[in-house]
Amino acid sequence: MMMMGVGGMSAKTSYPLEDLARGLDLHIRLTNERIDDELARIGRLRRARRQVELRMWRTSPLFCKPR
Repeated sequence: MMMMGVGGMSAKTSYPLEDLARGLDLHIRLTNERIDDELARIGRLRRARRQVELRMWRTSPLFCKPR
């Protein structure tokens, strides 16, 4: 929180250290969750891309072998 005074702006420093630690823990946890979600999304995209490439390879007339 910023406070405006005669000398300009100053940060409010009357927060207890426990609140600061809780806020940092929350920020770190949420950031880690976002990173994990993004990595999971990237993994799903890569798997889907491999599946599409495999399906295209299997159905391509250039690679199909007559049986």
